[in-house]
Amino acid sequence: MAASVMIGACQGCGACLRTCPEHAIRPARGTLVVLADRCTGCGECIEVCPADAITESEPVAGAARTGFRAGRMARWPA
Repeated sequence: MAASVMIGACQGCGACLRTCPEHAIRPARGTLVVLADRCTGCGECIEVCPADAITESEPVAGAARTGFRAGRMARWPA
């Protein structure tokens, strides 16, 4: 599993950007995106997002970034 940023909900605060140990989050078009090929699914970004704008998602084959889907997990699976 990887993480996704919901475009409309992201406030661009950068908390996830600073927290990601894999540097898998990048700014793009006024929001932040998760680079699917770098995301390890640790869930640290989900925990620190004050806007609840990050969710778990299935990576799309061949996609450079994870999809932008609505919803959020309460906690990332261990």
